[in-house]
Formats: sequence, C-alpha cells, structure tokens
Amino acid sequence: MFRSIRWRIAIPFILLILVCVAGLSLYLSQYFKNNYTDELKIQLTHQARLISDSSVSSFEAGQPEDLDELVKQAGEHIEARVTLIDLQGTVLGDSEEDPGTMENHADRPEVQEAILEGMGSSTRYSETLGYDMLYVAVPLVVDNQVVGVSRLSVSLADIDESLHDIYRTLALGGTIVVAIALLLSIQISRITVEPIRRLTQSSKRMAEGDLNQQIKTTSGGDEVEELGRAFNQMAARIKDMLGEITAERDRMSILLAHIGDALFVVSDEGKITLTNEAAEDFFYLSREQMLGRTLIEIVRDHEIDVLLQECQRTREEQTALVETGSLGKHFAVTVTPLQGKTDCLVVLRDITAQRKTEIVRRDFVSNVSHELRTPIASISALAETLKEGALEDPSVAGSFLEKMLIELDKLSQMVEELGELSRIESGMAPLNKTTIDIAEVATRALRRLEAQAERAGIDLMTELPQNLPSLRADPDRIEQVMVNLLHNAIKFTPPGGKITVAATQEERGLRVSLADTGAGIPEADLPRLFERFYKVDKARTGGGTGLGLAICKHLVQAHGGEIGVESVEGRGSTFFFTLPW
Repeated sequence: MFRSIRWRIAIPFILLILVCVAGLSLYLSQYFKNNYTDELKIQLTHQARLISDSSVSSFEAGQPEDLDELVKQAGEHIEARVTLIDLQGTVLGDSEEDPGTMENHADRPEVQEAILEGMGSSTRYSETLGYDMLYVAVPLVVDNQVVGVSRLSVSLADIDESLHDIYRTLALGGTIVVAIALLLSIQISRITVEPIRRLTQSSKRMAEGDLNQQIKTTSGGDEVEELGRAFNQMAARIKDMLGEITAERDRMSILLAHIGDALFVVSDEGKITLTNEAAEDFFYLSREQMLGRTLIEIVRDHEIDVLLQECQRTREEQTALVETGSLGKHFAVTVTPLQGKTDCLVVLRDITAQRKTEIVRRDFVSNVSHELRTPIASISALAETLKEGALEDPSVAGSFLEKMLIELDKLSQMVEELGELSRIESGMAPLNKTTIDIAEVATRALRRLEAQAERAGIDLMTELPQNLPSLRADPDRIEQVMVNLLHNAIKFTPPGGKITVAATQEERGLRVSLADTGAGIPEADLPRLFERFYKVDKARTGGGTGLGLAICKHLVQAHGGEIGVESVEGRGSTFFFTLPW
C-alpha cells in the first residue's frame, strides 16, 4: 500500500486530521471538565460560606449540639453533603452520617488548607461511599477567630455523567470530520496521482517496446502537465534515436555476419563485449559463452594476449602471425585501439588453409624435384658417357640406351600419374557408375598382378564370401584402386609372404581390405601415408613415384567412401576402403 503515491499522500493527510481531531477532543474534554469543576468549586465555596455564617450564632450561644440539625437541614436544600468540623478535627455535624460515629478529620487536606489559607479543596476516593468526591472547605470564624471548618462535598459521578454527553458529542463531531477528511484526501490524492499513473503506464509500455506513447496535456497546467509534455518529447526523441540505432545495428549485424574473420571487442578490463559468428565457428563456442570472459580464456594463446596488452598499454595497432597450439590453426592477428574508447578490436584472420597450401606447394615442388632428380641425373650421366666414347662400343651403348629408356619410362609414368591425379582432384575424371560385383573386380585385379606375385614368391589369397550384395561404382576405377594397393603390398612383402584380399558387409557399405605380411609401417608415418609423393623411408629404394596411394584416396572419396590403413611395424599392414551402398 505504501508503495503507491496515492496512499503516501492520503494516509499522512488522514493521520494528521486524526491527530488534530483527537488532540482537539482531548483538549476540549479536559477544558469542559476543568471548567465544570471550577464552577462547581465556586458554587460549593459560596454555599459553604453561607453555612459557615449560619453556624456562627450556635457557636456564640454555646450550643454546638444544634449544629448537626442545622447541617442536616442545609444538606437537604443544597443537594450536597455538609460537614462541620472543629479545629481539633472533631465532626460537629454531618448531613448524612451520625457525627458521633465518624472519625477525626483533622488530617483531611481540604480542612488543613482551609484553616491555613482561608479556602481548601481536594478530590479523592471516598471509602465510605465508594466513588470519587469533590471536597470544598472554608473556615468558620467567630469574633475574628477560626473555630472550625465548614465543608461541602459532592459526588463526581454526576459530573462524569454530564461530561460523557459532551464526550459523545465531540466523538461524533470528530468522526464526521475524519470521514469527510478521508473522502477529501482520497479524492485529492486520486486527482493528483491519476496523471502520474497514466505516465507510469505509458513508461512501462515504452519499456516493453511500444514507443507509440503520448500523454494528453493541456496548454496550461501544473508541474504534472509539464512532466507529461517532457515525456512526450522524450518518447518522440527515443523513437527516432532507436530507429537510427536499429538501422545501424542491422547494418553492423549484416557486416559482422558476412565477415570471415573472427572479431572481438575487448574492454579495458580484458572482457569480451562483442563478437561475431566467425569467432563462434573458429573456437566452437556460442556467443553467450564468450561474452564477459577474457580473451585468453577463449583463444588460449599467450602471444595474442601479449598483443592485446601491448595495444592497451601503447594505444597503437599491433599485428603478428600466430600459430595456436590448442587449435592447430594459423592466424593473422591485428589488434587496434578504438577511437574515443578504452576498448580494443581484435581481428583474427584464419590463414591455416593458405599456410597448408604453401606447405603443400613447397612439399610438392620439393618432392617433384626429388623424384625427377634421380632419373634426370641418370639420363644425363648415361648421355655424357655415350658422348665421351661409349657410343663406339655397341654392347655398352646398347646397355646404356636400355637404362636410359628405363629412366624415361619412370619419368613418363610420373607425368602420367600426376596428370591422372590432377584430373581426379579437379573432377575432370567422371565416374561411370554401374552395378558391380566386388568379387569379380577383385578377381580381375589379382589376375593382373598374379605373375608379378609369383616372381616375388608371394601367395595371393582371397576371403570373399559368396553372394556379396552388389553396389553401384565405376568398375575400372575400383579395379585401379585394388591394383595400386596390391602392387604396393607386393613391393614391400618379402618372399614367402602372403597377401589376403577380403570383403565384408557393414552398415555403412562394403569394406574391402588387403592384408600383407610385410615389414609394416612406422606409426609416425601412418597419418601422411596417402599424401602425394610421401614415402616411408624403406620405400625410397622401391622405385615408386609416391602417387599411387594418393590416387587411391581420391578415387575412393569420389565414390563417397573412406580409405585407411592399419599397421604394426614388423607385423605387416592392412589397407582397407569402404564403398557406400
């Protein structure tokens, strides 16, 4: 209730009226009581003096016994209790009791006060009667000497009953005043608060996003009207500013969404306050997970953090090429201080693909030059030998020419395989898919290399189940894959070994494997085995080009399958590939 301005205005007003009415009622009631009591005291004093004067003759005549009768007669006429007391406190007469049975009254305060000061009064509870009494006493003087006291007393119960009527009248009047004040305060507070309530409702609707809010105002008006006009101006200005901000935000969102670089706005406290979708893709975190955290928590690289700190310290742009160990990526990092702010803009451009391309290009050039160096050197040496005179010896010249032809065949094979690999990678070697039986394709590949395996003393075996399901693939390309894998296995399997071709059904497709009993492949070489020109050290003397496995990988991937190898050094190798159904 007290949170409402309406009641904060009404309740203090009501309380103030209540306090004023209650205070006035208490004051008036006490005033009337005191005034009534004072009037009664004056009246009783006059009556007491009259009785005192009437009693003088009895004292002068020496007949105090007549005083009791005088007192009783006086009490009947003035409706008050009359008591005559001598200086020793002995009751000489009482209008209601037998004087002989009454106790000594010398200690009564009104009696002592009357003797000493000429008039005395007191109010106290009467044990005899059982209620409060008002006592008024005056001295009884004979020949200018005080010989006793004339005392009158009345019950205050009658006074209280008379005052109760006054109290009821005051209470009724106060209740009416409070009720009127309550109604007026509620009405005044309602009139005062209603414009503020409308203003509050409009403000809440604005806070909820409805900016089409206007408060009705008049040309004149009080402070609330002024507040309403100011609100209307503010609402219009906010609407215009929000439209501008929204348009700018939309442009910025489109820009950030289409930037391929990861962007971070970092505060002077090192906390990320803004980022974009590219950053989410780079670091596999949602925007909510990154905002409010430090940059180093996200990128996990001290070099980038050092660049940020240096930019914050010098307020100058910092750039560097950074390789992050946690992600295995290369970034071109630019940290720029934002003008007019203490924030910094961190831009991370992913150059991993470029770096890999550079590495591949460098390795390709290195591998090609390495592979070409040996046959070219051999041909050059043979040609120079022939030039220097060996050409004159027919037997030597024939042998040299035979060797030159062998080296030229290697060069021709390398060029052909490079062209083939280039066509496959670029998609210029289309697949002629038909329904094939993998057992028939494997049988053709085995027949092509059967003679070579016999010369090497190697047994070719198959584990091809009957009724293997057919699948759609290019039979010539699959046969090429199997021939390359078989040729590779024969090359590195010692005499007396064996090569087993097997096929099994899997949920994703058909799995074809070629297991040999050769020397095996070191674990460190397995990840790069299907790269162009990559050779295991033991293979350097094998005379291959290093392109066969790369061609196999691209042909299998072109079919939507996967290729891999499992090998333990000294225990042979198993090359496998899968073809989808």
